[in-house]
Amino acid sequence: PADGAGAAPVADPAPGPGAPAADGPGYADDAYRRTVVSASRYGQDPMDSPSTVTVLTEDDIRLSGATNIPDILRQVAGVDVMQLSAAQPDVSIRGFNRELSNKVLVLIDGRSVYHDMLAAPFWGTLPISLQEIERIEVIRGPGSAMYGANAMTGVVNIITRTPGEGDSLLHLEAGQPGYVQGTALVTGRQGPSSWRLSAGHHQTGRWSADALPGPESAVQPFVDDPSTSLTATRAHGRVDRQLGDAAWMSLSGGYAAGMTEFYAFGALGDYALPFRAGHARLDVSAGPVLLRGFYNTLDADAGQWLEPEGGRTLDNTVSNDVIDVEVEGRASVRTGAVQHRLIGGVGYRGKWVEWTYLEGGGEPIEEHHARIFVHDEASVGPVSLVGSLRLDRHPLVPLAETVSPRGAVVWRVAEQTRLRLNAGTSFRAPSQMESYLDLNQPASVDGVFVRTRGDQNLVPERIFTVEAGLHDASSPVHRLDVALYYNRVTDLIFVGDIVPERSAFDPAEAGFAVGTTTFTNLAPVYDGVGGEADLRLFPIDGLEVYTNAAVQRTFETVDGQTVPEGSASVFKGNLGVLGRLPGRVDLSGHVHYVSAQTWLLRDYNAEGDLIADAGPIPGRTLLVARGAWRPDKDERVELSATAWNVLALISGEGVREHPEGQLVAGRLFGALTWRF
Repeated sequence: PADGAGAAPVADPAPGPGAPAADGPGYADDAYRRTVVSASRYGQDPMDSPSTVTVLTEDDIRLSGATNIPDILRQVAGVDVMQLSAAQPDVSIRGFNRELSNKVLVLIDGRSVYHDMLAAPFWGTLPISLQEIERIEVIRGPGSAMYGANAMTGVVNIITRTPGEGDSLLHLEAGQPGYVQGTALVTGRQGPSSWRLSAGHHQTGRWSADALPGPESAVQPFVDDPSTSLTATRAHGRVDRQLGDAAWMSLSGGYAAGMTEFYAFGALGDYALPFRAGHARLDVSAGPVLLRGFYNTLDADAGQWLEPEGGRTLDNTVSNDVIDVEVEGRASVRTGAVQHRLIGGVGYRGKWVEWTYLEGGGEPIEEHHARIFVHDEASVGPVSLVGSLRLDRHPLVPLAETVSPRGAVVWRVAEQTRLRLNAGTSFRAPSQMESYLDLNQPASVDGVFVRTRGDQNLVPERIFTVEAGLHDASSPVHRLDVALYYNRVTDLIFVGDIVPERSAFDPAEAGFAVGTTTFTNLAPVYDGVGGEADLRLFPIDGLEVYTNAAVQRTFETVDGQTVPEGSASVFKGNLGVLGRLPGRVDLSGHVHYVSAQTWLLRDYNAEGDLIADAGPIPGRTLLVARGAWRPDKDERVELSATAWNVLALISGEGVREHPEGQLVAGRLFGALTWRF
């Protein structure tokens, strides 16, 4: 789909790259004055955002005890993180999580990082380290009016440090199970030019190796080291240059290579993906006009984690290339007493995918997309009216199916208090897998396979949301966000019922075809209501306490019957304490709780019928503890130790976050950071 990169890696085009907006507060350590860019594509105080937004700062990231971005996102109210393997955390917002989750748009500095053939990110292929992230902005609720497809339930924008700001550093981590991570980062500035270069390596062991076969087994692992779930060697760089008083340019690129473990859809199960991924990006701004373009590439080999010796293989290769270009213009005008802040733009996205699993036997499939969007924030006294509209041209979807409007009213009740009411729709266009798949998919019954095909007549998944919110920071010791919302979701895409057929034994497939199924838009309509509350307290200097809770109830209606939908937890809660003690010591602790879930697992029986079995998952608690010490007065060196999933470390038993996933084990590691 024509999802643009959206926000540039700057708050506004007038300042240099990474600078704060000229007409708003800059992003600083001050906990009460922040700038976000993801909700409206320009820098604004999060209190004035038309959407519910959470900002995770550099300190939040460092003190989280997390080793990957999704584990940091567990702190955000309404965000669902589900790990099927140590390398595959799937992220959704306000429900509808799944294997290879595809309803949240993930950006790095505004550049989309999902892989188009699946419309989902592989988190382990990202070329950046946690140490070069300045902040993470999480938009909860529809984002298609600004970002197009895949921003169905929200947006996660990972914003990296501006070149030339902060320290150069060397960071090393090691622990169990099989965990090693190292990063070297250098940054500097010379006259109008600044740069940031990083390189590193990340390795995570599997949580459990008890299923690995012996040398005489009938199945063998696809990779040479089946005790490792993720390995990635990465490099990333960015160079910015100021071009006069009102113009600048930024050139960046990255590369990562390694292997990641993931679970594919349905009965395909556990896969290994040796990969090579890269990108290049150019941003040029002159006055009110911004030109942005990037190129993403992924080349990979993939196969089932355990393959039958001498039997049918599901090995495949994939090549996914994307070119995305966008021109955006901005203006600020006044009509009488009304101050307008306008943004508009047009963009193009080209996709070239070669994948063994798609029709044509690996021949390239080419798609060309286009987009146009407009946004206006009209302010009259204490009230701002926000309207956004975007249209995406998709080669397989009628234009009327991609119209994405959003409207909001933000009322400045007091200097540090806002009330917000917003409504909008978002969509997720069919991925290339869902449109072009041509795969004989094994069933859970031996010797049986199902011909699984894509459908080029699918309509996009769609969500409609109405939301009311409160943001209050009226005292220097607290910050409170509250949101209440209603969602209606229609046309979810999944494989449909099988069309039975009789066939002879197929030696190439080592089984009998029992029928054909295609991806289809499911009939049920999903209505959901929910509420989220996020409170941060700063009672004394050096101490921060946060707590948040999310309550959600979703109902599925089909053929006039309504039943609860159980895959999303009814309740999720977080509690954390972050403290800086005398003697340059930091202590932090986090508690994440998720209530019980019931997943419906779809498969085919020996007769070829589509069946759905209930997969219950009990409620679970995840504890994280971290301690750090900086021995030198300049605080250039930091030593830290982290226990992640403490209960699993104590009991020796992990917890399961999906019925078909692995047990999520504990992790114990230490780290050394040297800043220079």
